[in-house]
Amino acid sequence: MACHICCWRTFAPGVYTRLFAILDHIHAFGSRFFTALHYSDYRKLWVGTALSQSGNWALIVSRAALALNLTGSSGSAGVVTFAAMIPAVVISPLAGYLADRFDRKIVLAGAYSTNIIANLILAGLVISGRVEFWQLVFLSLISGIGRASQMPAAQALLPNLIPSNILVNGVALHHATQQGGKMLGPLCILPAILMGHSSLAFLISSVLYIGGLAIVLRIRTTSRGVVKSDQGVAKNLVQGLSFVYSNGMLLSIFLIAVLHCALTMSYETLFPALSRDRLGLTDAIGLYKGGSLLMIGIGSGSFISSFLIAGIRSAKIRGNLFFVFGILSGVAPFALGLAPSLSIAIIAAFGVGLSQAGFMTLTQSMVQQIVPDEIRGRVMAVYSWHIQGFMASFNILNGFLTDTPWLNATRVLSGMSAIFTAIMFLSIGRTPLRRIYRHGLSQTEHLASPL
Repeated sequence: MACHICCWRTFAPGVYTRLFAILDHIHAFGSRFFTALHYSDYRKLWVGTALSQSGNWALIVSRAALALNLTGSSGSAGVVTFAAMIPAVVISPLAGYLADRFDRKIVLAGAYSTNIIANLILAGLVISGRVEFWQLVFLSLISGIGRASQMPAAQALLPNLIPSNILVNGVALHHATQQGGKMLGPLCILPAILMGHSSLAFLISSVLYIGGLAIVLRIRTTSRGVVKSDQGVAKNLVQGLSFVYSNGMLLSIFLIAVLHCALTMSYETLFPALSRDRLGLTDAIGLYKGGSLLMIGIGSGSFISSFLIAGIRSAKIRGNLFFVFGILSGVAPFALGLAPSLSIAIIAAFGVGLSQAGFMTLTQSMVQQIVPDEIRGRVMAVYSWHIQGFMASFNILNGFLTDTPWLNATRVLSGMSAIFTAIMFLSIGRTPLRRIYRHGLSQTEHLASPL
């Protein structure tokens, strides 16, 4: 007995030392990657965004498959996606103004409510078997209005919930939830699809949005921008646009991001056709299943890259990765388009998500670093306006190109990606972008003054 006690006294200090060392590593890991989550209101926005984005991507996957199933045309899937995205061109500027004029939490809650109403109506029509294509397009338009209002409000609210010195961490973690929704949303609806109840996907999407709204309403921080009372609505709206186009660094980031989204991320229309024509999933359940599994692959890669960027503190490394992710965003879709089987396609989709989300997370982080809070809502609305407008146009273009006899989803996906790869190499010639690629965003570009 005495021997055992003696051994324990000798062994115990080493055990405790190792245990505390492990705990220190865990604490350091959390401090590096999860810093922004230490703040209560940020956590609420983070969870609310995770739920709403999951609902949104569950809806996107289901909606495209439903359109193709109703009409048999990839062009119709493009029309539905276009209807869901095009409101950003009209609504985003007004939503950005509202996000600077009123409490951003209230604007965000209103956007969530709009989506919930549209999704519940669509779920009822699909479950009852009475849905028609024109109804799908109209409700996609209403849902798009909600989404166009949601994005500027959430992006403008975020920097007010955390200290400015951890802004990049907060933006990256928030973007991780946006991208993770591509994985979680389809995962939530996959059991219903596999059991032959694909109509329930629309109801699940609504429930996820309701959960997001309940969390967002608990945010206590009051946040609004600065709107000049002596100027009209139109003049205040133009202020955000003027700021973007007068700032050379910001404009360069906007342009490369718009081209990236248009040429490499307008794939929602293509997934049902790729599942049917390339992967052999020809029946109604197969269309839902193929799109869902590909989106899960993209979402998984997206979440990982956004999460890893949250822990990178070096501006130079972030700048280097911005270029690397840009190149990979153009290369990865080739593998996806040429995948001979569903399992390989899912792996390729993981690579697509990893590269594209990394690029967009860094883009949003730099935009947020440059923009002052007084006009943040309006500038983020301009950002959303450009991104969503071009993605809407290219989704409908890709859908109709896929329907032509000499093209298919594989050729469209590969062709668009090749164009962007060439653009990334050419962008080295633009001084602001070349400086970012080499050195990252310098402190002198942070928080430029509004006009």
